[in-house]
Amino acid sequence: MLKRIVEKMYAVLGAIAGFLFLALFALNIARIALRYFAGISWIWLPDFSRLLFIWLVFIGASILVGQHEHLIMDFLVSKMKPAPRRILNLFIQFSQIAFFVVMIVGGIPVTRVRMRVPFDTWDFPTGWAYLAIPVCAAIMIIFSLNSIQQLLSKKGDTQ
Repeated sequence: MLKRIVEKMYAVLGAIAGFLFLALFALNIARIALRYFAGISWIWLPDFSRLLFIWLVFIGASILVGQHEHLIMDFLVSKMKPAPRRILNLFIQFSQIAFFVVMIVGGIPVTRVRMRVPFDTWDFPTGWAYLAIPVCAAIMIIFSLNSIQQLLSKKGDTQ
């Protein structure tokens, strides 16, 4: 059941990441074109671009963690026999979950404080950008739990 939820999450997150990337690209092209060809500068656009970029990075990182495509150094792990490799991968997944919990626990208070602080040129709380940290950390926990479930059900190594 968790596997089906995770697969749907990948699809939704992939679509969101694609949309954010296209929106960020289009807004920056519009910003450049308006500034150089029409002499118009939207002062709020850099802050909005920063908001989109932060969410894009964290959603992309979530997808990479879930698909085990994030940066890893597996030189020693790849040379291990399957049983010790599985144990090490379980340890890695539990360590990741601990880190993601720290991201949530640390990210929520910062997000609350930043909800009272607007962007420099835009009357919109910066907390919406910081919200990407605990939200995506929670998503990464779900993906790590899925990896643990796969490791424990012996459906293969997940890294």
